Amino acid sequence: MQEQTNMNFTNDDNVKTIVEAYALDAVDVARDNFGIKLDWSENSVKEVEAILDMLNKSLQKAPPPNDSLWSFSKMFGSYIGEVYRRNHKATWGMITLNNESFPGLESSHKELFWPWSKVFKRITAGDEENVWHYYQRMAENK
Repeated sequence: MQEQTNMNFTNDDNVKTIVEAYALDAVDVARDNFGIKLDWSENSVKEVEAILDMLNKSLQKAPPPNDSLWSFSKMFGSYIGEVYRRNHKATWGMITLNNESFPGLESSHKELFWPWSKVFKRITAGDEENVWHYYQRMAENK
């Protein structure tokens, strides 16, 4: 979640379709590559945090190309967003900030957040960007 000053949200069903596909990819990657079952529950976000921790630690050994990092960020960010959307009232769309647009969610209380960026930060920056804590804050502000 970020400060909402000078931001605009536009509902976009195309974004919803794309993130649903990415979220399904996250379920497959978690199962096939990490042996973890993601079940769309809020507690499953803890499992995503564990996966992202592994990815962060692997960066220290062999950093992947930036596009690979964004692929993981889109998948697992979409999964986190979908868990939120399914358990709380939220809508996928495009957030515009400083003339840049990116996919994100708007809660029923008009809170805006963009989980793709949060996941990217978690993979690259480490523990201080914990996505389970992020999810809990999102859920508290519903």
